[in-house]
Amino acid sequence: MKTLLALASSPRRNGNSETLLKEFCRGAEDMGWKVEMVRINDLDFRPCQACDACARDGRCIVKDDMQDIYPKVSSSDALVIASPVTFGSLNAQLKMLIDRFQCWWHAKYNLKKPFVPDEPKRQGFFICVGALKRKRYCENALEIIKVFFHNINHQFAGSLSFRGYDEKGAILEAPEALKETYEAGKKFVTRVEEISGDQGQ
Repeated sequence: MKTLLALASSPRRNGNSETLLKEFCRGAEDMGWKVEMVRINDLDFRPCQACDACARDGRCIVKDDMQDIYPKVSSSDALVIASPVTFGSLNAQLKMLIDRFQCWWHAKYNLKKPFVPDEPKRQGFFICVGALKRKRYCENALEIIKVFFHNINHQFAGSLSFRGYDEKGAILEAPEALKETYEAGKKFVTRVEEISGDQGQ
């Protein structure tokens, strides 16, 4: 059974982005996938300390909950990330997690020993929700995600952005958004199976 790793970055449990992420994951589960969801806000971890100790072997020396995240990313078959848009970008929780993958940057580019094989690239999907309706805010968040996916050898496979949702639970009054996200989850894992040649097995 293939595994989808889902990273929820909102500090609000069952907030708008997390609600959409669960719909995406429900779509994946309905296609026979196993889903493991991680709430980043529940993790106990520090920001990257820029010590560059990871340049030696590609491994972070900071012993905190991030040490549990690295193997989850390396062993999962695909990745989906959901984030609220905060001040026109990703929220702090997700950006902290991304920065802690500096060790993987060293592993890939300096040591030539990436933790995820370069080919065939694994697939990654992104979901974001913003209160303001300015399109460029979601676009800014997306650009950071694309760089992250590239550095951890995940191919950007698509994204969904929803704007104009602020209060917790507001997205529940947008059934079309929930349905679109559910269907996106089904299509995403189907694409992963097609790329890997596992469809129908």
